[in-house]
Parts: sequence; structure tokens; C-alpha cells
Amino acid sequence: MNVDESELVYEGHDTYRVAGNNPKDENQPRYDQSGKPTQNGRFADWVDNSKQGGGDPAVFRVYEKMKDGIWTDRGLYLLLDYEIDSATGREVFKFRLKQAVGDSSARLESAQTDSPMTRQIPSWVKQQVYKRDKGCCVICGASDQLHFDHDLPFSKGGAGITPENVRILCAKHNLQKSNRIE
Repeated sequence: MNVDESELVYEGHDTYRVAGNNPKDENQPRYDQSGKPTQNGRFADWVDNSKQGGGDPAVFRVYEKMKDGIWTDRGLYLLLDYEIDSATGREVFKFRLKQAVGDSSARLESAQTDSPMTRQIPSWVKQQVYKRDKGCCVICGASDQLHFDHDLPFSKGGAGITPENVRILCAKHNLQKSNRIE
């Protein structure tokens, strides 16, 4: 499966841990014991249905774990494809998602670009900024409801591909700043 910068590969769900089993030693199931689709099965069914002309790809909001208790919103992604990888000696679902563009009230389209998405802030940038700004708003020092802010706003040509144009702001200060250059 080829993946570019606007795509993610999401590994499917393992079996539940019960006495005596290690989920990492077992195949990831498509169906549960009663024959109902697992989460993997639902994802695979959405892809299969979409590929057979049954509608547009499913859309999911994706969150990325920065560290324990800290998650960031990566935005909306289209569920496009999957494969079952058995290279590790067990069957593992690999779902391919592509960043979506548009809004929830409009038809979403697959992101098509020859250059990297500059609004998206890469994980390594978020990690460096979080460490540099000590996990606090650079204006008031708040440590909750934090946002990664483009210092030079994206709408004014700023990108989030380097830590120098990204900083942490609390929700209040990020909303106050809006798309102004400070």
C-alpha cells in the first residue's frame, strides 16, 4: 500500500484480552463469535461497499496521541482501502485513510495536491513545540484547552511544517487572535 503525506495507515483492532491469551499473537477478527462484524469488519464493509458503487467513502475524525492524556485533532479523513497483512505471522488489518477537504455541510473531496499539506502540523513539530512551550499557553501560561497555533496564520501564507511558525495558545487566546498577524 503506497501512502503519501496526506494519508494514514491505521492498524485494525486486536481481539480482547482474556485469561491466557495475548491479543498480539492472534489474528485480528473481522467477525465476532456471534457472526456480527467487529470494528475491523465494519471498516472493511464500508470500504467494500464504497468500492462496489454503494456510496462515498466513510468519513472519520482522526485524533493523534501526543503522549498519555494528550490528543490532537488531525481533522477529517476518508476511509479508502484496506489490506490484511500477514507479514508478522498473524493477520492484521491495515486501513488506508486520506485527508479530506471541505466542511461537514458540503460534499467532502479527497485531498489532491502535489505538495505537502501545509495546514496540517506534523507530529514531530507538535512534539517539539509542546516541549519548547512547556505544554502551556505562551501568553497566559494555561495548561488546559490548548491549541497549536500558526504564528503567521495559514490564511496569510503561514505553514505548520516547522516549529518556528507554531506555538501553543489556550482556546481563549487562539480565538482572540483568529487570523491576525501579531
